Amino acid sequence: MQVAGIIAEWNPLHRGHLLPLREARRRGATHIVAILSGNYVQRGEPALCPWPYRAAAALHSGVDLVLQLPLPYATATAEHFAGGAVAILAALGCVDMLVFGSECGDLPALQAVAAVLQSPALPAALAPHLAAGLPFAAARQAAVAQLLGSGPAALLSSPNNILAIEYLRALARLGSDIAPLTLPRQGAAHDSLCGETGLPSASLLRQRYRDGEDITPWLPPAMARQLRRAGEQGAVPERDLWQRAMLARLRTMEEAELAALPDVTEGLEHRLYRAARTARSVEELLALAKAKRYSHARLRRILLAAMLGLPRGLSAAPPPYLRVLGFTPRGAEILAAAKKERTLPLSASLAELSAVGEAAARFAALEARAGDLYHAFTPGVAPCGGEYTTPVIKVGFAPEPAGGAAPF
Repeated sequence: MQVAGIIAEWNPLHRGHLLPLREARRRGATHIVAILSGNYVQRGEPALCPWPYRAAAALHSGVDLVLQLPLPYATATAEHFAGGAVAILAALGCVDMLVFGSECGDLPALQAVAAVLQSPALPAALAPHLAAGLPFAAARQAAVAQLLGSGPAALLSSPNNILAIEYLRALARLGSDIAPLTLPRQGAAHDSLCGETGLPSASLLRQRYRDGEDITPWLPPAMARQLRRAGEQGAVPERDLWQRAMLARLRTMEEAELAALPDVTEGLEHRLYRAARTARSVEELLALAKAKRYSHARLRRILLAAMLGLPRGLSAAPPPYLRVLGFTPRGAEILAAAKKERTLPLSASLAELSAVGEAAARFAALEARAGDLYHAFTPGVAPCGGEYTTPVIKVGFAPEPAGGAAPF
């Protein structure tokens, strides 16, 4: 049994996302577990469709087990996104390799940069660049150039390389023996809105879908079915309604409330407060609040935290549980292997997980509240409590696994 782990949003799952699954199998993986973001994603917005549709598509497309990446990590910076996801894989206790994409596809080069970022020499190299007013990302890249050279430092200018480096740093911090495997990214660049004849980016596909275009030629059949089903069932959030509600929420917040949000530092709350009172749209608010040291991605995550009521500091805390979203018969084998090895409580029931401790109860309550809010902006307007009642997804059983939830 060789278990490969993949960390994903699959927003939506497109044909390019199948390449790492196939490569993991080619490299000897007999089982694949995915850590999947829930109803919100790292770019600071609701996912195109709810997690059950994306998880089901993954299970029909070659994934054996899907665990959830809890909300505080799914909507955090690359460091905390990677840290939470890798900690979940490590806590499962039976994962042999972590497969991830990068622009460079060069594992030794990524490892060299990761080592420098963990080095005690970094703070001293970083300080003068921060003092000069550079944004943190630019200051960090300049510090790495000083310590390692401009070539390796340039890896920090590409989003998938950055995330890959954070996966490596997380593995090192945990002392994990999970073996990293990076694959060169194929198709359009991350977040690219430029059409390509091969593999478009998920960002382009989302835009085309919202514009009413047919994106099924770029989706695996299972994702095409699930996205169509989500649309028919009124489960796709209406972006314009969401953004208007976000603007309304920000207009009700005082500066002290804004200052308590994750990643709000150096008086950013003042800029947000002023922008919220004059902006007529979220995009205008972002433009008004934008400054040299604050990227749009960071600002979008802050606005999402305001909307969801996410407190500061949770993304730096260790995961309190392992939540199972779905599995196949081979996924049940992973769960059986994890029974003896896992280091965190595991269940498909969010209610059951919320009872294991104070931290778990806090994470579960945030997840449930965020899910309720997500579904308030869908045409179907599902009632509250869905995160507690949505059943685990089982694919490939006939008709049910013996004993129901035996793997747990």
